[in-house]
Amino acid sequence: MTNGIEDQLAPLQRIAVFSAAVRGHELGEWHTREDFALASCVRCGAALRVYFPALQPEMDGPALERACYPLAVAVRAA
Repeated sequence: MTNGIEDQLAPLQRIAVFSAAVRGHELGEWHTREDFALASCVRCGAALRVYFPALQPEMDGPALERACYPLAVAVRAA
């Protein structure tokens, strides 16, 4: 992994953390791959990915689509 990709993803990760927090999520550690990074909410497990394609950066995932429901994890575990 080159530092260049990580450096390019860093601003998107900050935006993603803020966007997920608006929905109540608390993102954990980022896992960086070739052209994207992935993190999950430490409370409910909802994932969020940020991509850095050459033309347009983007992000997606359940952490942007719904609010954090920590109880959903407890119900699934039961």
